[in-house]
Amino acid sequence: MDFTRIETPLAADLTGELSAFWEEIFASSYAGFRNQMVGGENAYNQDIFYLLREEGVLAGTTHLTIARHHRELGGLGEVATPPAFRQRGVATRLCTASRDEFQGQGGQALFLGTGNSDAARVYSRVGYRQIDNANVWLVITGGETPDTFLQQYLAGGRAVTVSQGTVDSRIPMIPLMVSPHPWRVLDANTPMFSTRYALQKSCMGLYPRYERLAQDGRGAWFGATTDQGRLVGLATARLDSAAGCQVDGFTHENYRHAWIELLQSAIAWGMGKDVTKLRATVAQDDTEKAALFESLGFLRTGAGNAFHLDEVEVPSLQMERSLAR
Repeated sequence: MDFTRIETPLAADLTGELSAFWEEIFASSYAGFRNQMVGGENAYNQDIFYLLREEGVLAGTTHLTIARHHRELGGLGEVATPPAFRQRGVATRLCTASRDEFQGQGGQALFLGTGNSDAARVYSRVGYRQIDNANVWLVITGGETPDTFLQQYLAGGRAVTVSQGTVDSRIPMIPLMVSPHPWRVLDANTPMFSTRYALQKSCMGLYPRYERLAQDGRGAWFGATTDQGRLVGLATARLDSAAGCQVDGFTHENYRHAWIELLQSAIAWGMGKDVTKLRATVAQDDTEKAALFESLGFLRTGAGNAFHLDEVEVPSLQMERSLAR
């Protein structure tokens, strides 16, 4: 088989070929993936594609993304092999090449996502270990367990900067999202739940939730980063159909002191959109989060629609803050 390694931007014909290849295998649209493939994220992420062909026929792919400003982190996606080429070591060879390049560039933690047991066996052979209560796997250069790495990576600190979110967070949001949090509902706008209470089924699909929120101008999101550049919190704002703005967000539990500043950025965005009310939906059991919203002037207005965390129905609380016009 012929092995190819290629970085973005990809040529138009290869972009089309790969999109069609993945859409057939994963039964999912790749229309929103074009910007990344043509190099639109090159300032923030290094995207490398690995291909195997047999007599010109595409036999398998992987896609490695390394965060340029957080080079210790990477994500692996588009691990795809058509049925005719399975059980021939294609995925193992491509995953090994991706892992080796990432580690050769000094990378420490490479994430990928799968709920497929056959794929999981391949990843296990390459050195990946599954993160608790998530369909997310992690290979760590230093050999630590996923739990130990996440604890060390997001160890407590004080200095935090809040800014509007960018694609720079595509990979750094993964360790934040898969770390367990005492709140059940982390963000109702995305939606995002704690791995302590619900299985996290996504990995490289996490960032697109935030990208979609902001793409039509009716939403925005913000990140809280440490002086080491580690993402430790996210907040969102979304305009609703009733002249209001829904806000929500969370921080890693080691950085709870940053939650109010983070949410104030989302609130300020909403207030700049000439809305009459700010709204939040909080799980009833997340009493600490409800109290934090109250400290920002939100009042409890009654029960809302329940959240569904896997098979568990979680009652919600509606909160509002009226704005003077």
